Amino acid sequence: MAMIKKRTRKIPTVVFTLALLFLMAGSIIPGVNGADPVDLGTAENFAVLAKSAITDTLSSSVISGDVGLSPTTGAAIVGFDSCTQVSGAGKIIYKVDAAGPVCATNNPALVGTAVADMETAYSNANSGTADFPVIGGADLGGRTLIPGNYSWTGAVTIGNDVTLDGQGDANAVWIIRTAGALTLGAGKKIILINGAQPNHVFWTTAGYTELGADSVFNGNILAAGYITVNNGATLNGRALAQTAVTLEKNTVSVPVPRVGPGVDFTYTNHTGTAPLTVAFTDISSHDPTATITSWAWDFDNDGTVDSTLQNPVYLYDTAAIYTPNLTVTDSYGAVASKIDTVTVYQAPVADFSSSPASGPTYLTISFTDLSTTDPSATITSWAWDFDNDEIIDNTTRNPQYMFYTVGDHPVNLTITDSNGATSTKIDTITVTPAVVGITVTNVPFTLALNPDMTSTSTDIQFYVNSTTNWQVAAYDADPTTSGFMTHYVTNPAPGYVIPAVHLTRPFMVRHNFNDLYENLPAGSGSATLIQSGTPEESGTAYLLGIQQDVTMEDSVLPVNNVYRIVVTLTVSST
Repeated sequence: MAMIKKRTRKIPTVVFTLALLFLMAGSIIPGVNGADPVDLGTAENFAVLAKSAITDTLSSSVISGDVGLSPTTGAAIVGFDSCTQVSGAGKIIYKVDAAGPVCATNNPALVGTAVADMETAYSNANSGTADFPVIGGADLGGRTLIPGNYSWTGAVTIGNDVTLDGQGDANAVWIIRTAGALTLGAGKKIILINGAQPNHVFWTTAGYTELGADSVFNGNILAAGYITVNNGATLNGRALAQTAVTLEKNTVSVPVPRVGPGVDFTYTNHTGTAPLTVAFTDISSHDPTATITSWAWDFDNDGTVDSTLQNPVYLYDTAAIYTPNLTVTDSYGAVASKIDTVTVYQAPVADFSSSPASGPTYLTISFTDLSTTDPSATITSWAWDFDNDEIIDNTTRNPQYMFYTVGDHPVNLTITDSNGATSTKIDTITVTPAVVGITVTNVPFTLALNPDMTSTSTDIQFYVNSTTNWQVAAYDADPTTSGFMTHYVTNPAPGYVIPAVHLTRPFMVRHNFNDLYENLPAGSGSATLIQSGTPEESGTAYLLGIQQDVTMEDSVLPVNNVYRIVVTLTVSST
Protein backbone atom coordinates (compact mmCIF):
# COMPACT_ATOMS: atom_id res chain seq x y z
CA MET A 1 0.00 0.00 0.00
CA ALA A 2 1.39 3.36 -0.96
CA MET A 3 2.00 5.95 1.72
CA ILE A 4 1.89 9.72 1.38
CA LYS A 5 4.82 11.23 3.19
CA LYS A 6 5.35 14.72 4.43
CA ARG A 7 5.94 17.19 1.61
CA THR A 8 9.56 17.96 0.87
CA ARG A 9 11.24 20.41 -1.48
CA LYS A 10 10.70 18.68 -4.80
CA ILE A 11 9.52 19.73 -8.24
CA PRO A 12 5.81 20.63 -7.98
CA THR A 13 4.81 18.30 -10.81
CA VAL A 14 6.38 15.37 -8.99
CA VAL A 15 4.52 16.24 -5.80
CA PHE A 16 1.26 16.51 -7.63
CA THR A 17 1.75 13.25 -9.53
CA LEU A 18 2.63 11.24 -6.41
CA ALA A 19 -0.17 12.73 -4.33
CA LEU A 20 -2.74 12.11 -7.03
CA LEU A 21 -1.62 8.51 -7.43
CA PHE A 22 -1.89 7.90 -3.71
CA LEU A 23 -5.35 9.40 -3.53
CA MET A 24 -6.52 7.33 -6.48
CA ALA A 25 -4.94 4.03 -5.49
CA GLY A 26 -4.66 4.02 -1.72
CA SER A 27 -7.44 2.97 0.60
CA ILE A 28 -5.86 4.74 3.57
CA ILE A 29 -4.62 8.31 3.49
CA PRO A 30 -2.14 8.71 6.35
CA GLY A 31 -1.57 11.85 8.33
CA VAL A 32 2.02 12.84 8.96
CA ASN A 33 2.02 15.95 11.10
CA GLY A 34 -1.51 15.69 12.41
CA ALA A 35 -3.33 18.96 13.06
CA ASP A 36 -4.17 21.34 15.85
CA PRO A 37 -7.84 21.79 16.71
CA VAL A 38 -9.58 24.85 15.34
CA ASP A 39 -10.62 27.35 17.99
CA LEU A 40 -14.28 28.18 17.38
CA GLY A 41 -14.49 30.79 20.13
CA THR A 42 -18.06 31.54 21.18
CA ALA A 43 -19.32 29.87 18.01
CA GLU A 44 -18.75 26.50 19.69
CA ASN A 45 -22.07 26.87 21.54
CA PHE A 46 -24.03 26.98 18.28
CA ALA A 47 -25.36 23.97 16.39
CA VAL A 48 -26.53 26.25 13.58
CA LEU A 49 -25.05 29.69 12.90
CA ALA A 50 -25.48 31.79 9.74
CA LYS A 51 -25.28 35.34 8.45
CA SER A 52 -28.07 35.60 5.85
CA ALA A 53 -30.79 33.04 6.63
CA ILE A 54 -31.74 29.94 8.61
CA THR A 55 -34.62 27.83 7.32
CA ASP A 56 -36.23 24.66 8.65
CA THR A 57 -38.46 23.80 5.70
CA LEU A 58 -40.63 21.27 7.54
CA SER A 59 -40.30 22.88 10.98
CA SER A 60 -39.48 19.40 12.32
CA SER A 61 -35.72 19.29 12.87
CA VAL A 62 -34.26 18.41 16.26
CA ILE A 63 -31.38 20.68 17.24
CA SER A 64 -29.20 20.24 20.30
CA GLY A 65 -27.33 23.52 20.69
CA ASP A 66 -27.93 27.19 20.08
CA VAL A 67 -29.18 28.66 16.81
CA GLY A 68 -28.07 32.13 15.73
CA LEU A 69 -28.39 34.59 12.85
CA SER A 70 -26.44 37.83 12.37
CA PRO A 71 -26.35 40.45 10.94
CA THR A 72 -29.52 39.73 8.95
CA THR A 73 -32.77 40.57 10.68
CA GLY A 74 -34.56 37.89 12.66
CA ALA A 75 -37.23 37.73 9.99
CA ALA A 76 -34.81 35.50 8.01
CA ILE A 77 -35.19 32.76 10.64
CA VAL A 78 -37.94 30.70 8.98
CA GLY A 79 -39.73 27.62 10.26
CA PHE A 80 -38.95 28.28 13.95
CA ASP A 81 -42.24 29.94 14.91
CA SER A 82 -42.48 28.04 18.23
CA CYS A 83 -38.74 27.32 18.64
CA THR A 84 -39.62 23.70 19.49
CA GLN A 85 -36.83 22.40 17.28
CA VAL A 86 -34.21 23.64 19.74
CA SER A 87 -34.04 21.23 22.68
CA GLY A 88 -32.12 20.93 25.90
CA ALA A 89 -31.64 23.27 28.83
CA GLY A 90 -30.19 26.62 27.84
CA LYS A 91 -30.52 25.97 24.08
CA ILE A 92 -31.62 29.27 22.57
CA ILE A 93 -32.33 30.89 19.19
CA TYR A 94 -30.49 34.20 19.03
CA LYS A 95 -31.33 37.07 16.64
CA VAL A 96 -30.36 40.70 16.28
CA ASP A 97 -33.79 42.38 16.45
CA ALA A 98 -37.44 41.91 17.30
CA ALA A 99 -38.36 40.53 13.91
CA GLY A 100 -38.74 36.82 13.39
CA PRO A 101 -39.79 34.14 15.90
CA VAL A 102 -41.19 35.68 19.05
CA CYS A 103 -39.76 32.76 21.01
CA ALA A 104 -36.21 33.73 19.99
CA THR A 105 -33.93 35.89 22.09
CA ASN A 106 -32.74 39.27 20.94
CA ASN A 107 -29.03 39.55 21.66
CA PRO A 108 -27.20 41.17 18.76
CA ALA A 109 -23.92 41.48 20.67
CA LEU A 110 -23.75 37.79 21.55
CA VAL A 111 -24.70 36.44 18.15
CA GLY A 112 -22.57 39.08 16.41
CA THR A 113 -19.51 37.95 18.39
CA ALA A 114 -20.26 34.32 17.57
CA VAL A 115 -20.41 35.10 13.84
CA ALA A 116 -17.11 36.99 14.05
CA ASP A 117 -15.52 34.02 15.85
CA MET A 118 -16.91 31.69 13.15
CA GLU A 119 -15.26 33.77 10.41
CA THR A 120 -11.96 33.81 12.32
CA ALA A 121 -12.11 30.04 12.76
CA TYR A 122 -12.74 29.61 9.01
CA SER A 123 -9.75 31.79 8.21
CA ASN A 124 -7.49 29.97 10.67
CA ALA A 125 -8.55 26.54 9.41
CA ASN A 126 -7.59 27.52 5.88
CA SER A 127 -4.23 29.04 6.78
CA GLY A 128 -0.92 27.30 7.08
CA THR A 129 0.60 24.46 5.11
CA ALA A 130 -1.47 21.34 4.68
CA ASP A 131 -0.01 17.88 5.10
CA PHE A 132 -1.61 16.84 1.81
CA PRO A 133 -2.03 19.62 -0.72
CA VAL A 134 -3.72 18.20 -3.84
CA ILE A 135 -4.39 20.11 -7.02
CA GLY A 136 -7.92 19.51 -8.18
CA GLY A 137 -10.84 17.79 -6.52
CA ALA A 138 -11.48 14.24 -5.44
CA ASP A 139 -14.10 11.67 -4.54
CA LEU A 140 -13.18 10.48 -1.03
CA GLY A 141 -15.74 7.71 -1.05
CA GLY A 142 -14.46 4.42 0.33
CA ARG A 143 -11.31 5.90 1.81
CA THR A 144 -9.89 5.98 5.34
CA LEU A 145 -8.26 9.13 6.62
CA ILE A 146 -6.11 9.22 9.69
CA PRO A 147 -5.47 12.47 11.57
CA GLY A 148 -3.97 15.30 9.56
CA ASN A 149 -4.51 18.48 7.57
CA TYR A 150 -5.92 17.77 4.11
CA SER A 151 -6.42 20.30 1.32
CA TRP A 152 -7.97 20.16 -2.17
CA THR A 153 -7.97 22.98 -4.70
CA GLY A 154 -11.22 21.73 -6.21
CA ALA A 155 -14.56 20.33 -5.14
CA VAL A 156 -14.75 17.19 -2.96
CA THR A 157 -17.52 14.64 -3.28
CA ILE A 158 -18.19 11.66 -1.05
CA GLY A 159 -19.94 9.00 -3.09
CA ASN A 160 -19.40 6.22 -0.55
CA ASP A 161 -18.76 5.99 3.15
CA VAL A 162 -15.56 7.63 4.42
CA THR A 163 -13.84 6.47 7.60
CA LEU A 164 -11.85 8.70 9.91
CA ASP A 165 -9.47 6.51 11.93
CA GLY A 166 -8.30 8.08 15.19
CA GLN A 167 -5.73 5.32 15.66
CA GLY A 168 -6.67 5.14 19.32
CA ASP A 169 -6.05 8.84 19.99
CA ALA A 170 -9.10 10.53 21.54
CA ASN A 171 -7.47 13.90 20.79
CA ALA A 172 -6.84 13.22 17.10
CA VAL A 173 -7.73 16.17 14.82
CA TRP A 174 -8.71 16.37 11.15
CA ILE A 175 -8.87 19.54 9.08
CA ILE A 176 -10.31 18.75 5.64
CA ARG A 177 -10.54 21.78 3.42
CA THR A 178 -11.59 22.33 -0.15
CA ALA A 179 -11.57 25.37 -2.38
CA GLY A 180 -14.79 24.17 -3.97
CA ALA A 181 -18.01 22.53 -2.87
CA LEU A 182 -18.37 19.60 -0.44
CA THR A 183 -21.09 17.06 -1.21
CA LEU A 184 -22.04 13.93 0.77
CA GLY A 185 -24.16 11.47 -1.19
CA ALA A 186 -27.61 10.39 -0.05
CA GLY A 187 -27.49 7.66 2.57
CA LYS A 188 -23.69 7.86 2.87
CA LYS A 189 -21.81 8.22 6.12
CA ILE A 190 -18.76 9.78 7.65
CA ILE A 191 -17.71 7.01 10.04
CA LEU A 192 -15.53 7.62 13.10
CA ILE A 193 -13.42 4.79 14.54
CA ASN A 194 -10.61 4.18 17.02
CA GLY A 195 -11.21 7.20 19.22
CA ALA A 196 -12.13 9.73 16.54
CA GLN A 197 -14.53 12.40 17.83
CA PRO A 198 -16.84 14.66 15.76
CA ASN A 199 -15.79 17.60 17.92
CA HIS A 200 -12.24 17.30 16.52
CA VAL A 201 -13.19 17.13 12.83
CA PHE A 202 -13.31 20.38 10.81
CA TRP A 203 -14.58 20.54 7.24
CA THR A 204 -14.00 23.89 5.52
CA THR A 205 -15.49 24.71 2.13
CA ALA A 206 -15.01 27.78 0.00
CA GLY A 207 -18.21 26.85 -1.84
CA TYR A 208 -21.46 25.33 -0.69
CA THR A 209 -21.92 22.18 1.43
CA GLU A 210 -24.72 19.71 0.83
CA LEU A 211 -25.54 16.64 2.89
CA GLY A 212 -27.67 14.09 1.04
CA ALA A 213 -30.95 12.73 2.33
CA ASP A 214 -30.62 10.22 5.17
CA SER A 215 -26.85 10.68 5.27
CA VAL A 216 -24.80 10.80 8.49
CA PHE A 217 -22.15 13.47 8.73
CA ASN A 218 -19.63 13.79 11.57
CA GLY A 219 -17.71 16.98 12.16
CA ASN A 220 -17.97 20.76 12.15
CA ILE A 221 -18.77 22.46 8.84
CA LEU A 222 -17.18 25.87 8.33
CA ALA A 223 -18.61 27.04 5.01
CA ALA A 224 -18.00 30.26 3.10
CA GLY A 225 -21.13 29.43 1.09
CA TYR A 226 -24.45 27.96 2.14
CA ILE A 227 -25.10 24.67 3.92
CA THR A 228 -28.01 22.45 2.91
CA VAL A 229 -28.94 19.44 5.04
CA ASN A 230 -31.45 17.35 3.08
CA ASN A 231 -34.39 15.38 4.38
CA GLY A 232 -33.62 13.00 7.22
CA ALA A 233 -29.86 13.65 7.30
CA THR A 234 -28.03 13.65 10.64
CA LEU A 235 -25.27 16.08 11.50
CA ASN A 236 -23.15 15.24 14.54
CA GLY A 237 -21.39 18.57 14.61
CA ARG A 238 -22.08 22.19 13.70
CA ALA A 239 -23.44 23.92 10.62
CA LEU A 240 -21.57 27.25 10.59
CA ALA A 241 -22.24 29.12 7.35
CA GLN A 242 -21.21 32.58 6.25
CA THR A 243 -24.40 32.71 4.15
CA ALA A 244 -27.46 30.52 4.81
CA VAL A 245 -28.34 27.18 6.41
CA THR A 246 -31.32 25.14 5.23
CA LEU A 247 -32.66 22.19 7.25
CA GLU A 248 -35.28 19.59 6.45
CA LYS A 249 -36.36 17.20 9.15
CA ASN A 250 -32.81 16.79 10.45
CA THR A 251 -31.00 16.01 13.67
CA VAL A 252 -28.20 18.44 14.45
CA SER A 253 -26.22 18.01 17.66
CA VAL A 254 -23.32 19.94 19.08
CA PRO A 255 -20.93 17.12 19.90
CA VAL A 256 -20.14 16.55 23.53
CA PRO A 257 -16.39 16.12 23.94
CA ARG A 258 -15.52 12.66 25.08
CA VAL A 259 -12.67 11.91 27.46
CA GLY A 260 -10.25 9.28 26.31
CA PRO A 261 -9.39 6.49 28.72
CA GLY A 262 -7.12 7.41 31.59
CA VAL A 263 -4.90 4.39 31.83
CA ASP A 264 -3.49 3.57 35.25
CA PHE A 265 -2.61 0.55 37.32
CA THR A 266 -1.18 -0.43 40.67
CA TYR A 267 0.92 -3.42 41.48
CA THR A 268 2.52 -5.27 44.34
CA ASN A 269 6.26 -5.64 44.69
CA HIS A 270 7.69 -2.65 42.86
CA THR A 271 11.05 -4.12 43.82
CA GLY A 272 12.19 -7.53 45.00
CA THR A 273 14.48 -10.43 44.37
CA ALA A 274 14.13 -12.98 41.60
CA PRO A 275 11.91 -14.89 41.23
CA LEU A 276 9.46 -12.02 41.92
CA THR A 277 5.68 -12.46 41.61
CA VAL A 278 3.87 -9.22 40.81
CA ALA A 279 0.08 -8.80 40.93
CA PHE A 280 -1.18 -6.00 38.67
CA THR A 281 -4.49 -4.21 39.25
CA ASP A 282 -6.08 -2.05 36.55
CA ILE A 283 -7.51 1.24 37.85
CA SER A 284 -8.04 2.94 34.49
CA SER A 285 -10.78 5.54 34.06
CA HIS A 286 -12.96 6.21 31.02
CA ASP A 287 -15.59 8.55 29.61
CA PRO A 288 -18.98 8.18 31.34
CA THR A 289 -20.50 7.09 28.04
CA ALA A 290 -17.77 4.54 27.34
CA THR A 291 -16.34 1.37 28.85
CA ILE A 292 -12.89 -0.19 28.79
CA THR A 293 -13.14 -3.06 26.35
CA SER A 294 -9.60 -4.46 26.25
CA TRP A 295 -6.37 -4.61 28.22
CA ALA A 296 -2.99 -5.40 26.69
CA TRP A 297 -0.16 -6.02 29.16
CA ASP A 298 3.44 -6.09 28.01
CA PHE A 299 5.28 -6.93 31.20
CA ASP A 300 8.78 -6.41 29.83
CA ASN A 301 7.91 -3.77 27.22
CA ASP A 302 9.36 -5.81 24.37
CA GLY A 303 6.41 -5.17 22.08
CA THR A 304 4.76 -8.53 22.74
CA VAL A 305 1.44 -8.67 24.58
CA ASP A 306 1.84 -11.02 27.53
CA SER A 307 -1.69 -10.90 28.96
CA THR A 308 -5.13 -9.57 28.07
CA LEU A 309 -6.62 -10.03 31.54
CA GLN A 310 -7.75 -6.96 33.44
CA ASN A 311 -5.82 -7.89 36.59
CA PRO A 312 -3.04 -10.35 35.77
CA VAL A 313 -0.24 -11.84 37.86
CA TYR A 314 3.25 -12.17 36.40
CA LEU A 315 6.44 -13.88 37.52
CA TYR A 316 9.76 -12.13 36.88
CA ASP A 317 12.37 -14.86 37.17
CA THR A 318 15.48 -12.96 36.08
CA ALA A 319 17.16 -9.98 37.73
CA ALA A 320 16.71 -6.82 35.62
CA ILE A 321 14.86 -3.49 35.49
CA TYR A 322 11.53 -4.01 33.71
CA THR A 323 9.08 -1.46 32.31
CA PRO A 324 5.60 -3.05 32.31
CA ASN A 325 3.28 -1.41 29.80
CA LEU A 326 -0.52 -1.41 29.96
CA THR A 327 -2.54 -0.34 26.91
CA VAL A 328 -6.31 0.01 27.29
CA THR A 329 -8.96 0.58 24.61
CA ASP A 330 -12.40 2.01 25.29
CA SER A 331 -15.66 1.32 23.52
CA TYR A 332 -15.06 4.30 21.19
CA GLY A 333 -11.74 2.83 20.14
CA ALA A 334 -9.64 5.36 22.04
CA VAL A 335 -6.37 3.99 23.31
CA ALA A 336 -4.06 4.98 26.16
CA SER A 337 -0.89 3.48 27.56
CA LYS A 338 1.09 3.66 30.76
CA ILE A 339 4.61 2.46 31.50
CA ASP A 340 5.98 1.92 34.99
CA THR A 341 9.01 0.20 36.48
CA VAL A 342 9.61 -3.07 38.30
CA THR A 343 13.12 -3.65 39.63
CA VAL A 344 14.09 -7.28 40.16
CA TYR A 345 17.28 -7.89 42.08
CA GLN A 346 19.53 -10.90 42.04
CA ALA A 347 18.74 -12.95 45.14
CA PRO A 348 21.56 -13.23 47.68
CA VAL A 349 23.29 -16.60 47.98
CA ALA A 350 24.56 -17.57 51.43
CA ASP A 351 27.85 -19.44 51.40
CA PHE A 352 30.78 -20.03 53.74
CA SER A 353 33.86 -22.13 54.24
CA SER A 354 35.14 -23.67 57.48
CA SER A 355 38.69 -24.41 58.50
CA PRO A 356 39.11 -27.12 59.49
CA ALA A 357 35.89 -28.83 58.46
CA SER A 358 36.31 -31.67 60.97
CA GLY A 359 38.52 -32.80 63.84
CA PRO A 360 38.67 -34.09 67.41
CA THR A 361 36.78 -32.63 70.32
CA TYR A 362 37.49 -29.12 71.47
CA LEU A 363 37.69 -28.31 67.80
CA THR A 364 38.04 -24.60 67.06
CA ILE A 365 36.65 -23.70 63.63
CA SER A 366 37.27 -20.48 61.71
CA PHE A 367 34.32 -19.64 59.45
CA THR A 368 34.76 -17.44 56.37
CA ASP A 369 31.72 -15.82 54.75
CA LEU A 370 31.63 -16.33 50.95
CA SER A 371 28.11 -15.03 50.34
CA THR A 372 27.15 -13.01 47.26
CA THR A 373 24.29 -10.66 46.38
CA ASP A 374 23.06 -8.27 43.68
CA PRO A 375 25.79 -5.88 42.43
CA SER A 376 23.71 -2.90 43.55
CA ALA A 377 23.24 -4.29 47.05
CA THR A 378 25.39 -5.17 50.04
CA ILE A 379 25.11 -7.84 52.72
CA THR A 380 24.09 -6.10 55.92
CA SER A 381 23.82 -8.89 58.49
CA TRP A 382 25.03 -12.40 59.27
CA ALA A 383 23.27 -14.75 61.70
CA TRP A 384 25.19 -17.89 62.68
CA ASP A 385 23.47 -20.79 64.42
CA PHE A 386 26.25 -23.27 65.19
CA ASP A 387 24.03 -26.07 66.46
CA ASN A 388 20.90 -25.34 64.36
CA ASP A 389 18.72 -24.86 67.42
CA GLU A 390 17.20 -21.64 66.01
CA ILE A 391 19.19 -19.56 68.51
CA ILE A 392 21.64 -17.09 67.00
CA ASP A 393 25.12 -17.72 68.37
CA ASN A 394 27.13 -15.08 66.48
CA THR A 395 26.48 -12.06 64.22
CA THR A 396 29.98 -11.27 62.99
CA ARG A 397 30.92 -11.96 59.40
CA ASN A 398 33.82 -14.37 59.97
CA PRO A 399 33.49 -15.89 63.47
CA GLN A 400 35.31 -18.65 65.35
CA TYR A 401 33.60 -21.33 67.40
CA MET A 402 34.70 -24.35 69.50
CA PHE A 403 32.78 -27.61 69.24
CA TYR A 404 33.04 -29.77 72.41
CA THR A 405 30.98 -32.83 71.77
CA VAL A 406 31.49 -35.70 69.36
CA GLY A 407 29.11 -35.89 66.40
CA ASP A 408 27.83 -34.00 63.35
CA HIS A 409 27.00 -30.37 64.04
CA PRO A 410 24.75 -28.57 61.47
CA VAL A 411 25.90 -24.95 61.09
CA ASN A 412 23.32 -22.51 59.75
CA LEU A 413 24.22 -19.11 58.22
CA THR A 414 21.44 -16.67 57.30
CA ILE A 415 22.37 -13.46 55.50
CA THR A 416 20.30 -10.34 54.79
CA ASP A 417 21.17 -7.83 52.09
CA SER A 418 20.39 -4.12 51.75
CA ASN A 419 17.30 -4.97 49.66
CA GLY A 420 15.89 -6.92 52.60
CA ALA A 421 16.35 -10.28 50.87
CA THR A 422 17.61 -13.26 52.84
CA SER A 423 19.35 -16.54 52.08
CA THR A 424 20.39 -19.50 54.22
CA LYS A 425 23.04 -22.17 53.97
CA ILE A 426 23.49 -25.20 56.22
CA ASP A 427 26.73 -27.17 56.35
CA THR A 428 27.99 -29.86 58.72
CA ILE A 429 30.99 -29.86 61.05
CA THR A 430 32.08 -33.34 62.14
CA VAL A 431 33.71 -33.71 65.60
CA THR A 432 35.57 -36.95 66.31
CA PRO A 433 36.80 -38.39 69.66
CA ALA A 434 40.18 -37.17 70.92
CA VAL A 435 42.96 -39.70 70.21
CA VAL A 436 46.00 -37.83 71.54
CA GLY A 437 46.54 -36.90 75.19
CA ILE A 438 48.84 -34.35 76.74
CA THR A 439 51.88 -35.19 78.85
CA VAL A 440 53.34 -32.80 81.42
CA THR A 441 56.61 -33.97 82.96
CA ASN A 442 59.01 -32.80 85.67
CA VAL A 443 56.82 -30.04 87.01
CA PRO A 444 58.41 -28.89 90.29
CA PHE A 445 56.86 -27.02 93.14
CA THR A 446 58.26 -26.07 96.48
CA LEU A 447 56.86 -26.28 99.98
CA ALA A 448 58.32 -24.00 102.69
CA LEU A 449 57.48 -25.76 105.97
CA ASN A 450 57.57 -24.32 109.45
CA PRO A 451 57.64 -26.50 112.58
CA ASP A 452 54.36 -28.04 113.68
CA MET A 453 52.63 -26.58 110.60
CA THR A 454 50.64 -28.18 107.90
CA SER A 455 51.30 -26.66 104.51
CA THR A 456 49.17 -27.06 101.44
CA SER A 457 50.24 -26.26 97.91
CA THR A 458 48.28 -26.21 94.66
CA ASP A 459 51.00 -24.56 92.65
CA ILE A 460 50.80 -27.03 89.82
CA GLN A 461 47.95 -26.46 87.39
CA PHE A 462 47.59 -27.89 83.92
CA TYR A 463 45.02 -28.35 81.21
CA VAL A 464 43.83 -31.47 79.49
CA ASN A 465 42.39 -30.90 75.99
CA SER A 466 40.45 -34.12 75.75
CA THR A 467 36.91 -35.33 76.35
CA THR A 468 37.76 -39.01 76.54
CA ASN A 469 38.53 -40.81 79.77
CA TRP A 470 42.04 -40.13 81.02
CA GLN A 471 44.31 -41.03 83.95
CA VAL A 472 46.75 -39.05 86.07
CA ALA A 473 49.84 -40.57 87.67
CA ALA A 474 52.08 -38.70 90.13
CA TYR A 475 55.43 -40.05 91.16
CA ASP A 476 57.92 -38.90 93.80
CA ALA A 477 61.18 -37.76 92.33
CA ASP A 478 62.92 -39.95 94.91
CA PRO A 479 60.66 -42.93 95.76
CA THR A 480 63.13 -44.13 98.44
CA THR A 481 61.99 -41.44 100.79
CA SER A 482 58.85 -41.58 102.81
CA GLY A 483 55.73 -39.97 101.51
CA PHE A 484 57.23 -38.92 98.21
CA MET A 485 59.24 -36.27 100.04
CA THR A 486 62.80 -35.35 99.19
CA HIS A 487 64.46 -33.25 101.93
CA TYR A 488 66.73 -30.42 100.99
CA VAL A 489 68.51 -28.35 103.67
CA THR A 490 69.50 -24.80 103.05
CA ASN A 491 72.48 -23.83 105.18
CA PRO A 492 71.66 -26.18 108.07
CA ALA A 493 73.05 -25.25 111.46
CA PRO A 494 75.79 -27.56 112.75
CA GLY A 495 74.59 -30.34 115.02
CA TYR A 496 70.99 -30.22 114.05
CA VAL A 497 69.32 -33.44 113.10
CA ILE A 498 67.17 -33.45 110.01
CA PRO A 499 63.65 -33.93 111.24
CA ALA A 500 61.34 -36.59 109.91
CA VAL A 501 58.52 -35.68 107.58
CA HIS A 502 55.18 -37.38 107.77
CA LEU A 503 52.23 -37.15 105.30
CA THR A 504 48.99 -36.09 106.91
CA ARG A 505 47.10 -37.37 103.89
CA PRO A 506 48.05 -38.88 100.57
CA PHE A 507 48.95 -36.96 97.46
CA MET A 508 45.73 -35.67 95.86
CA VAL A 509 44.66 -34.44 92.45
CA ARG A 510 41.75 -32.08 92.01
CA HIS A 511 40.00 -31.52 88.67
CA ASN A 512 37.79 -28.69 87.42
CA PHE A 513 37.94 -26.86 90.72
CA ASN A 514 34.94 -28.85 91.88
CA ASP A 515 36.59 -30.03 95.08
CA LEU A 516 36.52 -33.64 93.99
CA TYR A 517 39.87 -35.06 95.01
CA GLU A 518 41.40 -38.34 94.00
CA ASN A 519 43.95 -39.89 96.36
CA LEU A 520 47.29 -40.92 95.02
CA PRO A 521 48.82 -43.67 97.15
CA ALA A 522 51.91 -42.98 99.25
CA GLY A 523 55.19 -43.93 97.75
CA SER A 524 55.25 -44.70 94.11
CA GLY A 525 51.74 -45.02 92.73
CA SER A 526 49.03 -43.65 90.53
CA ALA A 527 45.27 -43.11 90.36
CA THR A 528 42.90 -43.03 87.40
CA LEU A 529 40.42 -40.20 86.98
CA ILE A 530 37.40 -40.88 84.79
CA GLN A 531 36.15 -37.68 83.19
CA SER A 532 33.88 -36.70 80.30
CA GLY A 533 31.45 -33.94 79.45
CA THR A 534 31.68 -30.19 79.09
CA PRO A 535 34.68 -28.47 80.68
CA GLU A 536 33.92 -26.27 83.67
CA GLU A 537 36.95 -24.07 83.41
CA SER A 538 38.29 -21.85 80.65
CA GLY A 539 35.85 -23.10 78.04
CA THR A 540 38.66 -24.85 76.24
CA ALA A 541 40.08 -27.61 78.51
CA TYR A 542 39.98 -29.39 81.84
CA LEU A 543 41.88 -27.67 84.64
CA LEU A 544 43.67 -29.89 87.17
CA GLY A 545 45.62 -29.04 90.34
CA ILE A 546 48.05 -30.96 92.59
CA GLN A 547 47.66 -30.73 96.34
CA GLN A 548 50.06 -32.07 99.00
CA ASP A 549 49.76 -31.61 102.74
CA VAL A 550 52.81 -32.31 104.99
CA THR A 551 53.49 -31.73 108.69
CA MET A 552 56.86 -31.30 110.42
CA GLU A 553 57.43 -33.60 113.39
CA ASP A 554 60.03 -31.47 115.20
CA SER A 555 58.68 -28.38 116.79
CA VAL A 556 61.97 -26.51 117.05
CA LEU A 557 64.02 -25.70 114.04
CA PRO A 558 66.41 -22.78 113.56
CA VAL A 559 65.31 -22.21 110.01
CA ASN A 560 62.57 -23.27 107.72
CA ASN A 561 63.07 -26.59 106.05
CA VAL A 562 62.46 -26.48 102.29
CA TYR A 563 61.16 -29.57 100.57
CA ARG A 564 60.94 -30.04 96.82
CA ILE A 565 58.53 -32.40 95.15
CA VAL A 566 58.95 -33.20 91.49
CA VAL A 567 55.83 -34.67 89.88
CA THR A 568 55.63 -36.35 86.53
CA LEU A 569 52.02 -36.19 85.34
CA THR A 570 50.83 -38.07 82.32
CA VAL A 571 47.46 -37.58 80.67
CA SER A 572 46.41 -39.94 77.97
CA SER A 573 43.26 -41.28 76.43
CA THR A 574 42.23 -44.73 77.52
